[in-house]
Amino acid sequence: MLENITYGTYILFGLLTWIGAAFIWFVVPETKRLSLEEMDIIFGSEGTALADNERMAEINREIGLDNIIYRDQSTHHTEVPEKEML
Repeated sequence: MLENITYGTYILFGLLTWIGAAFIWFVVPETKRLSLEEMDIIFGSEGTALADNERMAEINREIGLDNIIYRDQSTHHTEVPEKEML
């Protein structure tokens, strides 16, 4: 079988390589220096990050973490005299 292979096989694989390179160059978008959210927009999966954030907020509400996470820190601030800090 290997005796019957001619230069046409080399040309075939060379053409397939060039066609693949052209496809990648012209069709596949550049993702260098893009955030994951920007890549979601480019590839059409808009809302993936938003859905994750909404799900995380729902879980935090269910287990009661939203009160701790979003609470205003200034209302619970207590001054400690310098003598007590030592």
